[in-house]
Amino acid sequence: MAAVALDQYLASILKSNSTDRNEIKLEAGNPDFDMFTIYLENHNTGIHRYQIDVSTILYVAKGTVTIKSGEKIITMKSGNVLLLTEGWKYEVKSQKEDSVLVKLKFKPGFAYREYFKYFSYKGKRENKVIEQIIDSLGNEHVLWLKNNQITRASRVMQHIIGGYLNNDLFATALIQAELTVMLIISIRTQRMATPTNLDKTKFEKKSLDNYIDAHFADVSLADAAKYFGFNPNYFSNMVKAKTGKSFVDHVDERRMQEARELLAQPDISLKEIIGRVGYSSKSFFYKKFNQYYHMTPAAMREELFRQANINLK
Repeated sequence: MAAVALDQYLASILKSNSTDRNEIKLEAGNPDFDMFTIYLENHNTGIHRYQIDVSTILYVAKGTVTIKSGEKIITMKSGNVLLLTEGWKYEVKSQKEDSVLVKLKFKPGFAYREYFKYFSYKGKRENKVIEQIIDSLGNEHVLWLKNNQITRASRVMQHIIGGYLNNDLFATALIQAELTVMLIISIRTQRMATPTNLDKTKFEKKSLDNYIDAHFADVSLADAAKYFGFNPNYFSNMVKAKTGKSFVDHVDERRMQEARELLAQPDISLKEIIGRVGYSSKSFFYKKFNQYYHMTPAAMREELFRQANINLK
């Protein structure tokens, strides 16, 4: 497995699988490992609907997967993590042909709400974030962490899966530590997202923000209008009337926010950032960025590094 990327290895398991079961169990490298069990979501036909009796993490190692959780639709892309509490129901609505959905099913008794309480120290900011997380898990039963494939949190998640599959020394202790690291990094970069309500016809700004947050890297006015159930021209005018800004302005604003977050990460190139936020033209990206922040991306990155005391020289 070390010779190939993890997503390629997992995809090869799915491809060679002959069972018609919805889930494919992966055996732990160490038979005594008892923190969780990993499964892959099969690509067989039929309804993939689950009621889980243990806390579960869904991780998209490759591609795109659409999850229905209660009355919410969640479109997960590569690198995204979804935490699901025990006793909850969800359905895998669709997955692209090349998608790889990994599931970490924890042993009975593992409770996220208690787990997150140990993250905060005594700072008001930390306590407020933890309270929001616990409320989300209590009310929605899910927490969506919108990491992408190139973020550190996603790489840690891949290392967790690799540690499970191998039989290395102190794997359990390392995986426990890495799970905490992955969650804290995700929270610190504020990649938590609110699932989109299925009631699309009751349009409001929050619904639009949620939709754009989930699709900003690859979105069009026509797609958004179709999603909310409106004619594109009517939808465009309605967005402008209700929010004071055009649909394109909303998308550009979200892309600029994401670009700023990515610029703060030294291991991501500017070329990667431009593609990640949904622009195909470097010059157009620079123009939009300067309009929004009144400085170049390079100047913004230098300032963010200075604030974080990062010196790459």
